[in-house]
Amino acid sequence: MSSKKKIKQINLIPLINIIFLMLIFFMLAGTITTIDPYKIKVPESIIKNDPLTPFLTIIVKKNGEIFIDTKNRKKELQKRNYLEILRARKPNEISLKIDSETPSEYFLKILKILENEKIKKVVIETNYVKQ
Repeated sequence: MSSKKKIKQINLIPLINIIFLMLIFFMLAGTITTIDPYKIKVPESIIKNDPLTPFLTIIVKKNGEIFIDTKNRKKELQKRNYLEILRARKPNEISLKIDSETPSEYFLKILKILENEKIKKVVIETNYVKQ
């Protein structure tokens, strides 16, 4: 005598649909932030930043330390002197990210260096604040 047992199969499609919907919801509802390794507090401004920032960024900490950062995040670029990188790349424009507590002497010194290196456009990064 052969007994026929009905094997119940679990339908996974509704579960997969729910997981994908939750994934999409969390991706859209969450914000993606980048962590600033230099911990720079940029000054506030009532004017929004231009979203098209230049490729090279000079970062000035409040104690006067100067770093250069690129969008491709190559570690060897940060180890070299920023003037060597500027002279090697000869960019037309550069982004300047300077701590709001940095003394003005450092800011003026960097601007003078950029002027001597024939940089045509300097974008200063700020935080937008609504009035």
